[in-house]
Amino acid sequence: MTEIHASPVVTTFEAQWRRRIWRHHGVTFLVIAALSLMIVGATHVAGLTETRVGGDPLGRIAVFLHGMLPDLRNDALLQDRSTPGSLAAWYYDLPRWLAAAGETIQIAILATVFGALGAFAVSTLAARNTMPFLPVRFLARRSLEVLRTVPELIMAIILVAAFGVGPLAGVIAVTLGAIGSLGKLFTEVNENADPKQIEAVKAAGGGWVSQVRFGLIPQIAPNLASYALMRLEANLSVAAALGIVGAGGIGLELERALTVLEYESYFAILIMIVVMVMACDLLSSYVRHRLIGVEKVR
Repeated sequence: MTEIHASPVVTTFEAQWRRRIWRHHGVTFLVIAALSLMIVGATHVAGLTETRVGGDPLGRIAVFLHGMLPDLRNDALLQDRSTPGSLAAWYYDLPRWLAAAGETIQIAILATVFGALGAFAVSTLAARNTMPFLPVRFLARRSLEVLRTVPELIMAIILVAAFGVGPLAGVIAVTLGAIGSLGKLFTEVNENADPKQIEAVKAAGGGWVSQVRFGLIPQIAPNLASYALMRLEANLSVAAALGIVGAGGIGLELERALTVLEYESYFAILIMIVVMVMACDLLSSYVRHRLIGVEKVR
């Protein structure tokens, strides 16, 4: 039989390919090894493998969770609040909790509206296709980074100290957080818009505001609304949590329940928050899918 010899070009290509594959495997191994060492080191520094309290931490968690469970009775489940073991007795302060939940929803809605408007304004200064001046873009992008870096909880603590306990601090803190996160998304949406429509408005004599109003917004409005609605879900959770530091809403009731050791009430309020967030998620998902043209939410 005749032996088939590979040409020098093929041999050289295969050798280079093997070296490239081994180099790729080597880099992958080094990255995995470095990440593994970082995880082990972070675990050791954080003390995740030890506890200063002693005993069984999982057991203490189980005891705490067991203390949150209400003592409900089947025979008294639907009785009035004066009957121990009834749902009404468990949710004994439901009117006040509902009022606080309503305040949380209002904080989330206001913060989403103000945050979306502020984020769009800043995004027009941060996008390349709407702001040709580099210094302005640089300042706008760095401002958004600062807002994304500072947690809403820290903002709320500072604002509560400035404005006092109440929903105003919560609205401002959540709004600033929404501007930071939505501003980056809106900037990317702006830069992905079709430049021809903006150029057409400019060629017709339109100024910068007209270019944004008639050339940009009609293209990106559904995406902006979709991102804003998605942020509304997060804002609702954030607004509920910020109440713990005095920023208004249902979080104040959570903090009160923990302070007086009413763990059953704490669990009841948590259930209300979960239901509230789930309802907001379903509603905003439906609206988002309608905006982007999906008829059925899967």
